[in-house]
Amino acid sequence: MRPLPLTPESVIKKSPFLVARQISDNEVRVYSRLHGNMRSFGPEIFAVLKIFDSPVDVGSAVKELGEARSDAMAMIEELYGRRFLVDADQAMEAMFAEYVDAARRNNEVPRVTKINFLVSATCNLACQGCYHTFYDFKSQDMDVGFADSVFKGLFPYLKRKGIPAALISFLGYEPFMNFEVMRDICSRARHMGEKYAIDVTFKIFTNGFGFSDRMFDWLVQNKDRVSLKVSLDGIRADNDRRRVDRSGAGTYDRVVANIGRILSAGVHCGVLIVLSKLNLPNIEKFVDEMAAMGVRHITANIFCGQSDDERKLELSEDEKLEAIRRMDLATEKHGIEFDGEFKFAVLQMITGAHFTCPAGLKQLVFCADGAIHPCQRFAGTRVNFGKYDNRFWDDLLAGECQAYKDWNNELYDGVMERIGGDNADLTGWSCPFIPFLRGQCLSTNVERKFNERLLDYYITRPIDRIISKSRIEC
Repeated sequence: MRPLPLTPESVIKKSPFLVARQISDNEVRVYSRLHGNMRSFGPEIFAVLKIFDSPVDVGSAVKELGEARSDAMAMIEELYGRRFLVDADQAMEAMFAEYVDAARRNNEVPRVTKINFLVSATCNLACQGCYHTFYDFKSQDMDVGFADSVFKGLFPYLKRKGIPAALISFLGYEPFMNFEVMRDICSRARHMGEKYAIDVTFKIFTNGFGFSDRMFDWLVQNKDRVSLKVSLDGIRADNDRRRVDRSGAGTYDRVVANIGRILSAGVHCGVLIVLSKLNLPNIEKFVDEMAAMGVRHITANIFCGQSDDERKLELSEDEKLEAIRRMDLATEKHGIEFDGEFKFAVLQMITGAHFTCPAGLKQLVFCADGAIHPCQRFAGTRVNFGKYDNRFWDDLLAGECQAYKDWNNELYDGVMERIGGDNADLTGWSCPFIPFLRGQCLSTNVERKFNERLLDYYITRPIDRIISKSRIEC
């Protein structure tokens, strides 16, 4: 619910969620721990906000400010519109409940803009800690016919929702192990995009290990539409301790050679690193190597182990913050864009987007056996939206997909449990896969302290380091 227009008689106060942080002599950043909406002001904003420490009518506030500011009313209206100032009778718990209810209603029908295909059931590597080993995940190679049946419902859905563009991503195991099918799916998607006037682009998540000349030629021919995200877990010594081929040999040299070849041909190619104790010591050296190759985008996710041995590779909270800070500063030095799933909570708090898990609300994953999952991490788990059939997209549009409603309810019911005291905000939210893996509720507040510290760091960063140009991948 948007704030009502202000009148001189309106009585307002400072939001209980307001945060104002001075980050330099000339800049104060103000945001809401519930609504986000971060905005920079000069130091004089502290004097403005102090007037609203207690409820005050707008007319009196304008009069008090008027001697120093000719734009007093406009300033108050802006602060009110951003939810930095609120109606005097609004309590913290009620504001939180209203926000979550609005988010729940807003996402009753998802606005899916990204489709992921688990196109291949095989991989040419044997990496330690692969998330496919977390559970008994059995898959199969996808065929064009299945993807085509998805497209027959997807593109009318996009048109009816008024969505002008869609990203189609390919995941594995290793998608290039089923290259011909992936290539034909892209061709079919482009045809459907032209038919429905939908701009279609493609992203391939790959280990970058096995590129034939035929694959390379196809990438070059389609570089206007296709981008790559290649997994590489540090410098040679670090990467090759975890990312190995079937014979146990390291993959670094071959993958780096392929990245260089791809970049030289003008194909957009970013790198994905999974941060762990294995690569923590050499973060800056890794970024320097990637910059020298011409890499312009690095995504970093945090390693999450399943077995006792794998859990030993996980970073502590202090190490996570150290790794993210060092990656951010190292990439900034080279002008490299940097993001990762860890930034979901930060973006939520700063931009003010309605609380959502991007998985399942903006993207879907389709497996060859017909199973639909909210993101690739949940592939093979009980968290799914059933098996694909011709009714799926119509049911989704009508709000009649029961499995989706159950997912949505579990997320928002968990968030509502946070009402009370300091828990009545969204700082603790993070990717729900880790709570799920640990046997907890999808909305469990497992990373509140970490996210508060992460937000404390990012709030001081340049805006383009906080909000990247490209959307964070889930």
